[in-house]
Amino acid sequence: MKNLILLFISIVFGFQGIGQTKKMTPFKPDQHGFKFDNTFKNIFIDALDWRTGGLCGGMVYTALDYYKTRGRSIPKTIYRPTEGSPLQRYLYDRQVTSLTSNLDKWGEIGFNPDGARNSEFFNWGIENKRGSRINELRSYIDRGIPVPLGMQSVGEEETDPGNHQILAIGYDFGSAQDLASGSYKRKMKIYVYDPNFNGAIKTLVPNFEQETFFYLENPKKRWRTYFVDKNYRAKTPIKISLTDYPNDGKIHELVFEFGVGGDDLRGGNDNLNLTLNYHGSAPQKVYNVNKGNKWIDNYSQFITVPLKTPIALNKIKSVELHTISGNDNFNLNKLKINARGYKVNRRIYEKLGAPLKRFTGKDKIFRVLVNPNPPTIALSRVNLGTGKTGVKPTPTGKKKIDKLRLWIRTGDDDLRGGNDNLNIVIHYGNGRKQAVNNVNKGTRWKDKSLNSVDISLNNNIYAISEISQVVLQTTFRGGLGGDNWNLNAIRIEARSGNTAVGNYYERGVDDKILHRFTANKRTFTARR
Repeated sequence: MKNLILLFISIVFGFQGIGQTKKMTPFKPDQHGFKFDNTFKNIFIDALDWRTGGLCGGMVYTALDYYKTRGRSIPKTIYRPTEGSPLQRYLYDRQVTSLTSNLDKWGEIGFNPDGARNSEFFNWGIENKRGSRINELRSYIDRGIPVPLGMQSVGEEETDPGNHQILAIGYDFGSAQDLASGSYKRKMKIYVYDPNFNGAIKTLVPNFEQETFFYLENPKKRWRTYFVDKNYRAKTPIKISLTDYPNDGKIHELVFEFGVGGDDLRGGNDNLNLTLNYHGSAPQKVYNVNKGNKWIDNYSQFITVPLKTPIALNKIKSVELHTISGNDNFNLNKLKINARGYKVNRRIYEKLGAPLKRFTGKDKIFRVLVNPNPPTIALSRVNLGTGKTGVKPTPTGKKKIDKLRLWIRTGDDDLRGGNDNLNIVIHYGNGRKQAVNNVNKGTRWKDKSLNSVDISLNNNIYAISEISQVVLQTTFRGGLGGDNWNLNAIRIEARSGNTAVGNYYERGVDDKILHRFTANKRTFTARR
């Protein structure tokens, strides 16, 4: 009987495996990859202002380091590490290693005068013979081991990415018969973790007409060929604290995004200090937030400041930036501040300018108001018969919400303006509506731009919950010349005067489409 049961199980599971030709390693990008995208700019030779873009190889090697090291999980931060931070330095060192250990490979596939070797290089990536690329790849994946790939650029179109490094985590070359007959070529798929697309699995496939390899999910991302990086050697990565915030309702850290403009922060002796001012508590000073490192122009740096004493959000009064410099000037074009705690990541300040603030030898201070007025607490109602409080203390003097501020991030398809504009309709809980037409004033919102719109409310409300929904409506028309627009992210902030009361709605990220407006899809509804 036991043998019959075992036979039955083997038959059932055998049939389930028939036709299954996809092979994957246990590496999962959303679990083992970084939570931020590869948007680095690197100072290569400072004196010549020579920079390199990206740390793709460093991110691939480092993700593998964490994956292979027991008891050491990859950092959970969603923010790109700032220049000179421990994680950034480790990523940069691994980037250098990933390149120098494969100089012969990069040199080999980089020599292609006038495209004379296009076909040869492409065929290297698809041929099935002893020592071929696909068989090198299979030798790793079949053992459950992810392996880095070096990608050689096509370089023919403006949209073509440059040389790149990714991590192969699986493949599908069809059946054994397909491999033997050669028909696998039209079926082949290589599944990868690409540090430019955090949390996603990308599918690399060949294009036989163009003799390139591209992503099924992003056809404009294409390369001429690839090589299997057999020179990766695991290294014990740095340990980053993964402590979660306690559930205490308080803010435990502030995350700053400093958008440097056309004049850099020099570093060395020219640095940036900041002071956090609180209601009812001593200020917290943070010296040399850039750690003496240069912050290059036209680039954002992210700084996390842990609060010495966790505090309620409404007790954060202001932030003061103070440069320490001699004759250096520094342009700050953008400042964003996020307050973080248990299940809280709230934007408490965001402002842009050209510049927002120019620091000079004589003008060294920039102040940001977060909550200018201290929180007020009402006296509890007292039961005259017992002298005991009947209710817990509650905030008093609710302020009228008189404005909504919308922050709208456009993707890689703009809002054209002219006759193609955006209207907004606010629906209140009492059934009333407020329509505001052409909030972009007929102007274009260019690709990947952040735009803000202020709407003064015509209804008396004192709580965010009194707004039932906010509808975005485009005026697009169909047919030839009709516009489309990609909305990537939106945040709707309720305000009382110049003070932010809280967010009504927040969705989306900078680099992924939240909603695509077309002539047939003209509305997007924001609802809590």
